[in-house]
Amino acid sequence: MAITGKTDKAFTIGECLIKDWQSAGLLKPSSIKPAVSMVEQRLVLRKLGNLSAKDLISMEEALREFLELNER
Repeated sequence: MAITGKTDKAFTIGECLIKDWQSAGLLKPSSIKPAVSMVEQRLVLRKLGNLSAKDLISMEEALREFLELNER
């Protein structure tokens, strides 16, 4: 999943708003978008913060919707 500062549009499948963006350590209102990528650990400069439990649940629901997974 990718984090973006673009929050002014309607969200599509797999996207969700980060409601607690300030406590997550983000610089401005942000949203989560479906994107799969790999980054080498040595290229990560620093950790910005942590998503709240509420935002983690929203992200999980968006990912399940995007991947069309159903709970069993």
